[in-house]
Amino acid sequence: MKLSNKLIQILLCTLFISHQLEASNDFVLTERVGKQVGKAFELYELGKIDQTLLMIEKIHPRSDFDKAYLKRFQGNLQWEKGRQQQALNSLEIAVNLKALAPLEQRQSERMLADLYLNQQQTDDAIRLYQHLIAEEPSEDLYKHLALSYYQKNSWQAVVDATRNGVVLSQAFNQSLHILQLSGLFELKDYQNANLTLQKLTEHDPENKRWWMQLISTYQLLGRSENALATYEQAYQLGFINSSNEIKQLANFRASLGAPYQAAQLLQSAISDKRVPENAKNYQQLAMFWQVAREHDKAQYYWGKSASLSGDAKHYLTQAQLLQLLGRYEQMLAVLSAIKAEDDSLKGQVAFAKVQGLFALKRYQKAKLVAQQLVNDPDNNERATQWVKLLNSRQADAKQFAL
Repeated sequence: MKLSNKLIQILLCTLFISHQLEASNDFVLTERVGKQVGKAFELYELGKIDQTLLMIEKIHPRSDFDKAYLKRFQGNLQWEKGRQQQALNSLEIAVNLKALAPLEQRQSERMLADLYLNQQQTDDAIRLYQHLIAEEPSEDLYKHLALSYYQKNSWQAVVDATRNGVVLSQAFNQSLHILQLSGLFELKDYQNANLTLQKLTEHDPENKRWWMQLISTYQLLGRSENALATYEQAYQLGFINSSNEIKQLANFRASLGAPYQAAQLLQSAISDKRVPENAKNYQQLAMFWQVAREHDKAQYYWGKSASLSGDAKHYLTQAQLLQLLGRYEQMLAVLSAIKAEDDSLKGQVAFAKVQGLFALKRYQKAKLVAQQLVNDPDNNERATQWVKLLNSRQADAKQFAL
């Protein structure tokens, strides 16, 4: 956490003005110190910070208030110059003297707490934030307390601090909710993480990160329908645009009983180049259409996959679907393109040819294919049955011809 130069200037002005306003009470600089501080502040207003620091170092305070006031002034300037450890040391002295006016004391304690946090002196930061909260709690103090616990990986304490801060918030505090979400994920408290993410998507709907994490928590909770509904909403908002995200949504649709919609999405995405045109993606599209019982579309994309990959199994699946459609000539043309090296696949291709030829009543050609498998131990029994059936059909055909 960083303090801006503008903020430091405001603190310095507050320091000087508040002292002037409280000059009638016990918090008064001694006359000599007061005059020297006035001259130092004039230098500061001219932007001469180094000269201001030199002047302050030459001032010899008499009272505890003089010393605390000067150390606070010095600490603010050192921080503005980037001398963080020196600033921290100066402010520690100012705060520990407990001699400043109440407003100045609290402002100094707050700045010191922020310095501790920035320097990762986490235990000191926690102690001081807790002290400030005990006096006057605020959502910003709880946020910084949560940040301190975050540095210590104290995740439950992070969550507790952010919840207290949210209670005090007048409006939606995104920083508190993001801190809370981090703690809940570390605790694997996905139920409450889900609730936090619902608020983040409601108040920051343009942030894709919250939608994707919300989907993730629904999945982790086993609430698949909610996950898909959220994914669909993110898609409509234009967040689902990468190839992997589109394919994941398509798979999600298919797994929850909507293969037709899955196929439509993937086909459209391939068509407009959001998803690459390759064998693997065509295979996935073919499977979606097949599960949706759109056999003509399925066979077409199995063919597209096969032509790009040369995979014999893809050709065979295309042929089997063409058989279901009764398109035997196309089936045989596809089968003829297969160059199967696997013996078991050779048998499947051959029997598919036999079935296609049989359906077209080309019994002699079918028998020749079947006879080639008779001597194959793995296919002998089935091939023999086919040969017998084909002999019978040929005999019947001859008798009918007579």
